[in-house]
Amino acid sequence: MAVPASGEISMIKLRNEIGNNNYNGSNIYSNISLTSMSTGVHGTINTVNAAADRPNGSVPHSMSEFYSYDHDAALVSFTGRAMRASEESALTACGKGALSVTIYHNSIEEWDADGTTWYTSNTGETEVDNGYYKDALGLYGYYYEGGDKIYFSCGRSERRLKYNIKFIGESPMGIPMYHFNYKNEEHGKGRFVGTMVEDLQRLGFEDNVFEQNGELWVIYDKRIDVPFESVTNW
Repeated sequence: MAVPASGEISMIKLRNEIGNNNYNGSNIYSNISLTSMSTGVHGTINTVNAAADRPNGSVPHSMSEFYSYDHDAALVSFTGRAMRASEESALTACGKGALSVTIYHNSIEEWDADGTTWYTSNTGETEVDNGYYKDALGLYGYYYEGGDKIYFSCGRSERRLKYNIKFIGESPMGIPMYHFNYKNEEHGKGRFVGTMVEDLQRLGFEDNVFEQNGELWVIYDKRIDVPFESVTNW
């Protein structure tokens, strides 16, 4: 257990943190010295801790230098993921004009899990800006804001590109939903649930439609209540 980040702290508990990695440990130590603890005499100061969370070894020594110190803190490794990013909209992130960026996250966390923070480098020092980030190799992404994520996806949705189309009902917003397959499996392999460009245009959802390379795509985000995903996941 690490040293608390604020409030009253004690010398014997600091010595327990250094001696057995447990600030609340019950070991009894004698000849406790703040100087000895601050300069690594009783255990080398773990520099994996941020500079603000460990003593610097210089006089004057202060107990407050130990706030948040974790003697057995492990080096965090970060994993990168290629993304396409836009501050403006999901449409831009899915279409032309997106920036190619790499996000980094704690390697023990899932990159898209709730609460997982994204960083601009593999040092984990600077969080990415708020904006729209789409997986570079996939059809889905998130609006990212301080660790929170709102899912969106983008897919070719013209009727002419699909076959084996089956109407399955309307969403609560009145948008027709279908099961379908893509004629070209490079656009998506297997059976999907989604809507049609033609329906969105007819119903006035043009803001969720964009053109790319002569094809019309749909942005599936919070503005429409239709999913775009494999039928097996729906």
